[in-house]
Amino acid sequence: MEYKVKNVMEYVVANKLEKLEPTLKCCKCKQCTSDIVAYVLNRIPAKYVASEKGELFSKIIEFDKEFEHELLILIAQAAEVVRENPLHDKAE
Repeated sequence: MEYKVKNVMEYVVANKLEKLEPTLKCCKCKQCTSDIVAYVLNRIPAKYVASEKGELFSKIIEFDKEFEHELLILIAQAAEVVRENPLHDKAE
């Protein structure tokens, strides 16, 4: 039996980061962007879905103002941590 499950929070966090990225004062390379997403995902509950219907329903989470506020704070914290401790040379 094959299962296809997704953590829709990956989409939510990546989408929010993409919108905020121009305002963040940190490196925007793939490594740093991935590190920011991983930092945030490790601090929020996962939301797994197994169908398109579940995926669409779960994306409604993006419109929850309290969650959005928490997400903004976590992304800002993540950007600061990654900026101060990049996993690549600072010259890159």
